[in-house]
Amino acid sequence: MPVPMRRIGMLTLHAGKPRDEEARRQLAEALPIANVGEPDETGVFEIELDADDEEQALELIWDAVAASGTDDHIVFLEHPELPEHRRERSGTPGS
Repeated sequence: MPVPMRRIGMLTLHAGKPRDEEARRQLAEALPIANVGEPDETGVFEIELDADDEEQALELIWDAVAASGTDDHIVFLEHPELPEHRRERSGTPGS
């Protein structure tokens, strides 16, 4: 059975600014399995990816935002309900 496509709304925090566009490109590079859309005039865009469920899609995107270091420029459009999403993480990537 094919994995369904999930769409997650995202928001650039400074719509139309060059650094936010660079951050969106960096996020797309960190998430090669996804289609990262173009932002509208308010900075809203969608990420479309294959995921078993919405939670998996959110986690994949959350990890890509963290890996790309774009969390100062891009946020989820709606607050995700990820388990322990506010938890402090320690250690280096991959540890």
